[in-house]
Amino acid sequence: MSTPLDKLHDFYQPPPPSWMPQTIGWYVVFAVAAAAAIWIAVHFIRKWLANRYRREALRELPLLPPEQISALLKRTALAAWPREKVASLSGDAWLAFLNTSAGEDLFRAMPASLIEELALRSSRLSSEEEQAVRHVAATWIRRHRVQA
Repeated sequence: MSTPLDKLHDFYQPPPPSWMPQTIGWYVVFAVAAAAAIWIAVHFIRKWLANRYRREALRELPLLPPEQISALLKRTALAAWPREKVASLSGDAWLAFLNTSAGEDLFRAMPASLIEELALRSSRLSSEEEQAVRHVAATWIRRHRVQA
């Protein structure tokens, strides 16, 4: 004997909708988005690699005695500019180059203006002056701009 419940059947479930785009426009959007993502990644990788000399200089700066800060800045500048433009600079010309490339007068005020004298005469600085010189040097390493 059959009961009325035996005549019931399950609901028909349609297949789930596909996640694949149905029009060519979505493929174009995905291709453009992928190309943009690749371009952005390549741009940032190239920029990161080009700034390696800055990261190395910033890593070395706290380890150097104050007398060698000017030499570190010179090595950093030589990594970014042609040797003919940077290697012969010294004294006021070197400080002017540092200020110009930073876009601000970092090395005009004391004690940062003494970095050349520190290298030549090994004069003594107080700990506050030494920290100020290191801060100005780190600021220049981070902010200098190379004009082609």
